[in-house]
Amino acid sequence: MSSLKSCTALGALLLVAVACVDGSTQPSPAEASLVSAAFRTASPGYDSLSSSFSASGNTGVFGPRGHGGPRGMPGDSLGRSDMMGGDFRDEFSGGIGMGPGLGRGPFGEHFSTSTCTAFDAGTGIVTCTPIVRDSLTISRTFQFTTAAGVAQASRDTVTTDRIVTTRSVTGTTTFTPGRRVGFGHGFGPPPVGATDSARVDITTARTTVTSASTRTVSGLATGSTQRTINGASAGRESTEGTSTSGAFTSVRVMGDTTTGLVIPVSTTGYPYPTAGTVIRAMSVSVTYASGAPVSSSRREVITYDGSTTAKISITKDGTTKSCTLALPRGRPVCP
Repeated sequence: MSSLKSCTALGALLLVAVACVDGSTQPSPAEASLVSAAFRTASPGYDSLSSSFSASGNTGVFGPRGHGGPRGMPGDSLGRSDMMGGDFRDEFSGGIGMGPGLGRGPFGEHFSTSTCTAFDAGTGIVTCTPIVRDSLTISRTFQFTTAAGVAQASRDTVTTDRIVTTRSVTGTTTFTPGRRVGFGHGFGPPPVGATDSARVDITTARTTVTSASTRTVSGLATGSTQRTINGASAGRESTEGTSTSGAFTSVRVMGDTTTGLVIPVSTTGYPYPTAGTVIRAMSVSVTYASGAPVSSSRREVITYDGSTTAKISITKDGTTKSCTLALPRGRPVCP
């Protein structure tokens, strides 16, 4: 249950951090480049959590790659209409076909649980052997229950109806030029800046990560007509590094909550959410040498109302705009 407690505590920290950022400090081109790039990526190891942030954004400290990495965001200098943190996971936009059976379709927990065998009959919790990747420790627990609430030591493809998953990622990882980290994704330049004059390349970085998530998925048993998802993730990342513009420190806090997300069960096509809300938030602070910190925040609220268009409200440093997301498999569109 430590992951759940950590997620709750970090979630509170996230709300405070975002509320306190006003974006009033005028950044230098180097600072602006790092802050802007931060919103296009996710913290190292965040793809191992249960969240709405795409695994493709798991590139670490403020360093989207030039090819095949995270894309831009609505209204950013790249002119693309994508979500922060490396994008929106396909499950939230109808990008995964359902198909029959547990482990298929969105939120089906299709990954291997072969190392998750420590079952506590008293709590119903199944604990997995921790995994270490790039010096980061990944911990997981599960609770499998039937529709009647009976605890199970492992999931059953017919009777398991509800899965509660908790995950955490902790540790310190480093970046040096030419080394790829972040569980298979790039962790650095090129490029960060939108123009040559603003370009910043990170040369070294040491990042400490503390993140956690919890998610409950119900409606997984054979015969269910819909899946319902609730969950939250939160993480804090602190970095000390050097760049082509000098030494810097940075702090990034990010997280999301999923409330009442409903996806009808279908064996054909690409089912998409018909109800529920997803709230995503990130705050970033960068400090060069002995200068003052430069901070920025962003919040995205996605609302599903049963139609083929989800509504997105994006607030960046106090300024809000409205966007839409076509379902299924659409891209965000902003005026």
